[in-house]
This record gives sequence, structure tokens and C-alpha cells, in this order.
Amino acid sequence: MLLKALGGLFAAIVFSDPTLAAITEREVTIPVTVKGFFGDSQQNMVATEFRPEGPGPFPLLVLNHGTPRSKADNARMKDGFKPQARLFAQRGFVVINPLRLGFGKSDGVAGDSYGNCHNPSYFEAGLETARDIAAAVTYARSKPYIDTTRIVLVGQSGGGFGVLALASLNQPGVIGVINFAGGRGSRGPDEVCDESKLVETFDRYAKTTHVPMLWFYSENDHFFYAALARKLYGAYQHEGVDVRFIVAPPYRNDGHGFFHHVENAPVWMREVEPFLQKIGLPAPHDTAQAVIAH
Repeated sequence: MLLKALGGLFAAIVFSDPTLAAITEREVTIPVTVKGFFGDSQQNMVATEFRPEGPGPFPLLVLNHGTPRSKADNARMKDGFKPQARLFAQRGFVVINPLRLGFGKSDGVAGDSYGNCHNPSYFEAGLETARDIAAAVTYARSKPYIDTTRIVLVGQSGGGFGVLALASLNQPGVIGVINFAGGRGSRGPDEVCDESKLVETFDRYAKTTHVPMLWFYSENDHFFYAALARKLYGAYQHEGVDVRFIVAPPYRNDGHGFFHHVENAPVWMREVEPFLQKIGLPAPHDTAQAVIAH
């Protein structure tokens, strides 16, 4: 109850304070180059852009959704992180929240399938997700109000997996990554296809990753349970990557949804704020910070 009340107060301040309200929100279309057997094609990815008031240039934050267990749910996907996106925009970022190819109103089919559960192609699936996230970054590079020397990648679930994949490619300008419950291969509660292959893929990504990271998982995450999350983190530890790893207390019936509910923002912002400050990004609005620190 205390968390819910605090979350409500936080949201009330962030979304109703007139000094915080000057965020421009618009839908944009981003071209994505898709490689195929008969050559490359271009498909359109729909995204929402959140821009603070002023000329900028503002640092960029790309906020990425997950992948449903059922492919039938892909087409019904909507921009579900608007409150979180606005929160980051209030902090001084241009936020791009894409719907990757094959999801929602975007063209094409999702390219991030990992294939057979008995021999999943996690490494390749993550790179397909990274392709779409990279397209959002490329779009941003053409905008004079965006500073693409200061990019933060944020993703939840399959989106978290995708930002880890993109970070491994050393995209110019990426200075930090925030992963909320990232992974692939969940086929049911506490059931992941070939966990050892997933850990191996995390290790492969870690070998070429050189940016600091912040990871959140939950004790009662039923997509990627806490013991598995610790193994995934261990792969990055083994390769010496700078990762701050948080396992949050149980949340409702399934902690995998922790980031989805903006009432939890005061909890995760307590870790996000010092991480962003560590990598040299803008200070938050005083009022919002006061609520976070409460």
C-alpha cells in the first residue's frame, strides 16, 4: 500500500506539475533495412518520440518493449511505456519508444524468433532485435536537437535482451545500458528453453561489451527467475563488464511486470538516478527528485 501511495504521489507530481508538462509527443516512422535471401528491403517501424522543451541538443534514450510468449500477441502490441518515457523526457532526454518490426502497427514480421526450443538461436535472435533498436539510433542521428554522443539504451524483457545485444556491437555514442528483466526463451512460468544456451549467449555478448550497465530482476520473476538471472549476471562478471545488478523483492504475482507499472518508478529511480549521474547525464527536476528521495 505504501508503494502504491508513493507511486501515485510521484505520478501526480510528474504528470500534473505545469513546470514539468512541456513534453512534445509525436508518432514517427523509422526505416529499417532488412536483409533477405533476394537482397535487402526497407520496412517501416512505428515509434513514439518524446521531446523536452527547448532547442537541445538533448541526450537520447531508446526505450524498448518485450516479446510476448505467444506470437499471436505481437500484432496487438501497443506503446505501453508512455508514462516511463515521459518520466525520462522530464529528466532531459529525447526518448524514442519504438514498436519493432512485426509488432503493433509496424511493418513486417518479428525477426527475433529463436527457433527450436531444444536448440534455440538466442545469439542471432538478439542481433535481430538489436537491428531495429539501431535503426532508431540512426534516425536520431539526423535530428539536430538530439545529441547522439550521449545515448542510453533501456529495455524490458526481450527489449532488455536486445539492448544487451546492441551494446555488444559498440554502437557509437552509447554510454550506458539499463536492463529490466532481460532475456529470451520463456515458454511458461519458470520454464526457459535451454537455459545453458541463454547463459552462453549472455557470455558471448559480454565479451565485446565495454559500457556500464544497470540490471533489474525480481525475486518472483516467472519469465527469468532470480537464480537464472544471477547466472546471466555471472556471465558478465566473468568478462569484467561494469554491471550494477539488482534483484528486487517480489512484486505482485509476477515480478516480471515490475517496470510496466509506473507506481514502481520511485523504487527503480533510486538506482537509475545515480547510474545516470555516474555516466554524466543531466540532473533531474528538483521536484521529481524530492519525491524519489522521500
